Amino acid sequence: MIIIPAIDIIGGQCVRLTKGDFESKKKYFDDPLEVAAMWKEKGANWIHIIDLDGARTGKVVNLLAAAEIRKRLKVKVQYGGGIRDDETLGLVLSSGIDRAILGTRAIEDPEFLKESYQKYGDRIILSLDYGQDEKVYKHGWQEESSKKISDFFKELEKLGIKEIIITDIPRDGTLEGTNTGFLKNLVSSTSIRFIIAGGIGNIEDIRRLKNIEDMGVSGVIIGKALYEGDTPIDLTKAIEIGLR
Repeated sequence: MIIIPAIDIIGGQCVRLTKGDFESKKKYFDDPLEVAAMWKEKGANWIHIIDLDGARTGKVVNLLAAAEIRKRLKVKVQYGGGIRDDETLGLVLSSGIDRAILGTRAIEDPEFLKESYQKYGDRIILSLDYGQDEKVYKHGWQEESSKKISDFFKELEKLGIKEIIITDIPRDGTLEGTNTGFLKNLVSSTSIRFIIAGGIGNIEDIRRLKNIEDMGVSGVIIGKALYEGDTPIDLTKAIEIGLR
């Protein structure tokens, strides 16, 4: 189970939101490269970078910062936020980014997802972000779609997609822990494997997800819990747990 530290960027700065609310923005560092270097030093092989400006506006804004992290640190990067057409997708991948995260456009236009996956394969990954009613949200978590998260699984399996990212929006940035019972039901309902995000609060949350790894959990994204809380998560220790 791979552990991936998250860096969210607004205006070129490293920030975190709570429950996807842009008004809750809290800045941690001025330079995302500095943060990424810190996570690499602690053992990270991947960095999860979300361009929150891009997610909200529909156009990538902070790609250069993500590409610089990839180039300077030689750490793998998955990047998302504002990738809503083939031209932008190609631009992101040609910049050196290892994996492009698709969200809004892929949810609204299954044909775009199909064509993108056929063209780029595992260099793209779908991210599904869901609310309390299990409905998937889009446009930077600002708009609810008509579909529940489980509605997507059969069509994704038909496309041959093996892995996706899922985020529990009501828990994201709260440090309250994951809804393990719901996740057990979700991951056991499909052959797709999941990178889990949203709600990670302490090292015990990592252990609980490690316990259901065999059910379909391939990774965990840690955000705010690395930056704050009573006892911020030790990334090196979390990575060790994931590798056991």
